Amino acid sequence: MSWPSVIILVPAEQRPTLEGRIRAFEQLAPDPATGDERLYRYGYSYSLDLSGGILADYEPDELDQVTTFIGEPYAVYVSCQSMDAARTFLRDVLPGVDGLVDTNHFEILPASGFLALMERHPEWDWRRQPSTDLP
Repeated sequence: MSWPSVIILVPAEQRPTLEGRIRAFEQLAPDPATGDERLYRYGYSYSLDLSGGILADYEPDELDQVTTFIGEPYAVYVSCQSMDAARTFLRDVLPGVDGLVDTNHFEILPASGFLALMERHPEWDWRRQPSTDLP
């Protein structure tokens, strides 16, 4: 299975805060091969696109859903080496974020609700089990 990925969506005016939080990780560096950014943290590897360009991949109805919740969005695409890497990254980045998490598996959840689900279900793999199936 490919690396797990998520998209963090916040209101466009919160871009400096979210991007700043991620850029504060000192191990973040440009990846000349992909044009994205590469992060090595806690022994894990990540590929990040902080450009916001991932929004071009959204269907109009998905983008309407996001806009309804947060207004004009800014998005960060994060591809993680493993589910443990994804959980670690999201636990570091999401606290206090007023936005959404797109699991890339047909769910877009409020960031605070996503964090709560990870807390209640530490081994949750959102690629295989939608949040609606959790006990």
